[in-house]
Amino acid sequence: MGSLGALVSALLVSDIGHTVSRYKRNAALSAFAAIFFATAYVFALVAGALYLSTIYTPLQATMILAVVSLFIGLIIMGVMLALSARDARLAAERRRRSIAQANIAVAASMTLFRKQPLLAAGLAVGIGALLGFTRKSRHDD
Repeated sequence: MGSLGALVSALLVSDIGHTVSRYKRNAALSAFAAIFFATAYVFALVAGALYLSTIYTPLQATMILAVVSLFIGLIIMGVMLALSARDARLAAERRRRSIAQANIAVAASMTLFRKQPLLAAGLAVGIGALLGFTRKSRHDD
């Protein structure tokens, strides 16, 4: 049993180590890309200000860019709030469904344990195996 535990823990550690290194690599490359995106954004703002200053006064051109940037920021915040509310609603629904299923399972198992304890033990093992093999992993990011 000891060697099996060591094997399983070694597999878990190597898998976690690989996942951590992948996340570190992706974070470093994303930060590097973000620097270039920010640089491109600044140059686009400067180019827009220069273009608008040929049509309007420099102060009006700057104000136009500020209002447009504010409007885009407000739209993005609205989308984030809507997505956050949707995620909270879905999580609450999953929680309610899970609690209802647990309550039904507890009530059924208590009745079964009282009347037929051997059948209940076999059923518990079967349900555990079924849930272990058919459960899908969920990624809630």
